Amino acid sequence: MKTPMMQGPSPEVVGAQEAVNSPDIPAIDPQTMEQAEIEKVLGDVSYCTYLYTAESPPILAISNAAQSEGYRAVTKIHGRLVELSSDQKPGYENLKEGLVFTAEGLEMRVVSDGEGQPASAKPGELVTAELHFSLEQGLNIGYLGWYECKAEQSRAKP
Repeated sequence: MKTPMMQGPSPEVVGAQEAVNSPDIPAIDPQTMEQAEIEKVLGDVSYCTYLYTAESPPILAISNAAQSEGYRAVTKIHGRLVELSSDQKPGYENLKEGLVFTAEGLEMRVVSDGEGQPASAKPGELVTAELHFSLEQGLNIGYLGWYECKAEQSRAKP
């Protein structure tokens, strides 16, 4: 069956501490998200994403629309959506220095892997990047994957 008849409940949005509250901290990895989950937190805006593989769904989505508190991002941990924030504009041009997004007790940093020139990438182009995921409880892990920023008009509805 290609499309299941019933889907699980929509994940709830919680704080970082509640999402990572687990007796097995070393087993925590950001999970992939569907577009509806991303839009639940970010709304219907254009966003940049970090992917484990070039074909996988995103594990981190970053809004291109600045809010009064900066830029918002979302990730999924233990089936729960966690909102993060940063004052850095998401885009290819900031990957060399690294984009840092935080929530209480949690930090996600996306940085160029040193290969190629991400600042010269065009909208929609996948560039290799590292994601560093850290928790105050002592977890520090890195992933090598892909970063993509779509053109702002590509998210607009007809």
